[in-house]
Amino acid sequence: MKDLKVRYWEARKHWVIDARRVGYSHYYGNFSSKAAALKEAELLKAKFITGAIAEKVDVEKVSQAVDKFYHYQTTRIDNKELSVSFFKEIKKSLGYCLDIKIDGKKFLDQSFDIIKRENKSELVTAFVKGITDEGKSKATAEKRIKVLKMFLNYCDLKGWITINPLDKVSLGMSSELGDRAPRIQPETIQKIVSDGLPAETLYDQCMVLTALASGMRQGELRALKWGNIDFNNDTIRIEGAVKHGTMIIGDTKTKRGRREIPIDASTMKKLKELKIASKFSAPGDIVFASSNGTPKVQKILIKLIKRVCERAGVKPILWGDMRHFYASVQLSSLGEDWAEVAALMGHSNSNFTYKQYGHFVKNERKQAKARQAAASAMYGGN
Repeated sequence: MKDLKVRYWEARKHWVIDARRVGYSHYYGNFSSKAAALKEAELLKAKFITGAIAEKVDVEKVSQAVDKFYHYQTTRIDNKELSVSFFKEIKKSLGYCLDIKIDGKKFLDQSFDIIKRENKSELVTAFVKGITDEGKSKATAEKRIKVLKMFLNYCDLKGWITINPLDKVSLGMSSELGDRAPRIQPETIQKIVSDGLPAETLYDQCMVLTALASGMRQGELRALKWGNIDFNNDTIRIEGAVKHGTMIIGDTKTKRGRREIPIDASTMKKLKELKIASKFSAPGDIVFASSNGTPKVQKILIKLIKRVCERAGVKPILWGDMRHFYASVQLSSLGEDWAEVAALMGHSNSNFTYKQYGHFVKNERKQAKARQAAASAMYGGN
């Protein structure tokens, strides 16, 4: 058995032992020095090995572990180690992962026997595929992977599983600006528009074109009403968004999410044609409504993107990729006016915009230098 770890609890100004492997719910003890904590950790380990402490392995089902995991997180909130908002994010991300089907059954409804199978690669593939197939951005998918790993690490520490199969798994995200290639190339968009869209209905064409032309979030597009479209000035006003997992239209993700976006004439022309053909065309009606006038279901949008990409012969893209593409187009035309790009994207501040899309500008600079060097070589610097 590995040694029990100790840590300094800054908020409480004392040393504690991570004793979860030997049956304790969280950290153990209150020690004035690291040496004292390590000494007690050795005694706890010895008691565990000799059987004086019996680790409880009374959880066999994933659903049972989830309940205990959530309870553990609430104790962290009580101890001021975790914020309520972050706990909500944990539940939201883990909720997606628990709905992933493995062997035709939701992970939530499985026993931990599924973790013990010899071929772990199939399990890892199922998790990764389930997380990335939702059509969300890569950042969101990476967050879900991290939360699922957090849950499985907790189960490992409690002794309910012997290994976390996702321990070494990452979607390859990089936070370093300039190290990432653009998510989606202009050539890909051109193929989608020219080869993938024409066979779709006017309704479906407009959904994709509007997403590309506006950079709207999924919830914003689903909540769009005809009254938000100004055909005289070629603009769209974002005033709300469909709340995730519901058909309820609420406020935008951020206060600055309420914004006005200029739209190209070609897309506006298509939207005019759709309005004429639609049975829901009043100012208060949903633009991309289902047959009963309610917002379109999210999964339908995801299937549409996949279908269009397959027809165009390009690798399937995520909805977030279209938003990312829109941002890159704006950066190309506006330069490094981060405040203006942030306003168009509905970001709360320009720092967030730079963090998300700064690598695009760095890549552009590198390409410009390469073109300049090539020109100098060809024309002798003239």
